[in-house]
Amino acid sequence: MARVTGWENPGHFIALIAAHVWFNLSLVMRFIEPTLATLDRTWEEQIRFLPAGRNKILRIKNLWLPLLAPAALCSACLCFIFSFSSFALVKWLTPNQDNLETLMAKSGGSAGIYNYRIDTSEVVLSTSMVQLLILSIAIIYTARVQKKHSTIHSIVTENSHQVANKSPNKLALVTVIGAITYAVLPLILVLISSIRIRDARSNDHYYSFDAWIEAWNGSYSATAIPDALTNSLIYCITTLIVALPVGYMISSTIARLEGENKQNTARFVEFLSMIPLALSAVMIGLGILIGVLKWAPDLFSWAILPAVPHIIITTPFVVRIMLPAIRSLEPQYHEQAMLLGLSPAKAWWHGRIALLRAPIIVSAALTMAFSLGEFGASWILVRSGSWDSLSVLVDQLMGRPKFDPLIQPMAMAAAATLMLLTFILFLIAERFRHTDEGSGF
Repeated sequence: MARVTGWENPGHFIALIAAHVWFNLSLVMRFIEPTLATLDRTWEEQIRFLPAGRNKILRIKNLWLPLLAPAALCSACLCFIFSFSSFALVKWLTPNQDNLETLMAKSGGSAGIYNYRIDTSEVVLSTSMVQLLILSIAIIYTARVQKKHSTIHSIVTENSHQVANKSPNKLALVTVIGAITYAVLPLILVLISSIRIRDARSNDHYYSFDAWIEAWNGSYSATAIPDALTNSLIYCITTLIVALPVGYMISSTIARLEGENKQNTARFVEFLSMIPLALSAVMIGLGILIGVLKWAPDLFSWAILPAVPHIIITTPFVVRIMLPAIRSLEPQYHEQAMLLGLSPAKAWWHGRIALLRAPIIVSAALTMAFSLGEFGASWILVRSGSWDSLSVLVDQLMGRPKFDPLIQPMAMAAAATLMLLTFILFLIAERFRHTDEGSGF
């Protein structure tokens, strides 16, 4: 391809797109699956008897497109936001082709220092303004589309019936098997790469757990895997304790404002809650770094300082998940709990929280997963050694020269640890979610 087109390193770009697709695949499924799972299958049979459903194209236009388009558009907007502000994937897969995020990170080392390297400060400022403008437009559109999606999903769920589905045809089986293979294969390759070591003499490869042992002992890095794992868990739990209740309160406030017909105020509050998505992880990390350096340098001794950007980044996702569920809640349940003589706390618990079990669990799982895997802000803030998270440890090991054949397997060992931890987290979330609750979005 490079010879034919003259495009330098096309494989880098192809790998980046494949990684972004892999990263966002589950996000798209999480939005579309609930509508499909609760859809009354007799609707398609009914529309076949109408002029609007005479053929497959008309059925797609008049049934499937109106039902699935809001969910698809909402997931597409979030995929755009994630891909546009991608940092780690661009940093490692296309090292010679910067996006706005990597350009800002590279220039941020000397930005904000008074009367020093004014050019880098101007690069960071201009880059952040462009990124803020584009992501703000995407977020406003996402909020509008998701409100329509929650309305459609409520209608579908209200009219859903349990109808026995036919066995999947061959095309469906091939699609599902291909998707599962595509999702699982990178995880398997990471595990294999953590025990596959190059022989420096013969350039052959052999399999051993030497890299795991060295990474666990911290022989080649400032932080060992157990220490980085402990740091990641501390940041993760702190993020969950703060982001989940804050996101719930913001979502409840927006829903209450909408219920009181204060639509403009509700939109304004919703936009404010989404601003961290428009700032991106690197921008948030730089802002905290420069602000702490300028106003409160003593905060650098605060052990949970790295959790602050995690809280800022994950709270909008809690709002995005909780808000549609809170909008669909019937206020009569809470009123009936009060009429039964329950205390305000018990009425709130049984009339609201008990009905939000699925979105709360999904919000908690995603919050912890995003915190564990967050890299951009952590890379800016915690490269001092003692506070390194697992994602930063992987980056440190991957950045070392590969003369020693254990370096890359050690990085894969740290990545496998992070992967297994996140995988266990989602298994727990799925375990406590009823099968009839869809994805919880």
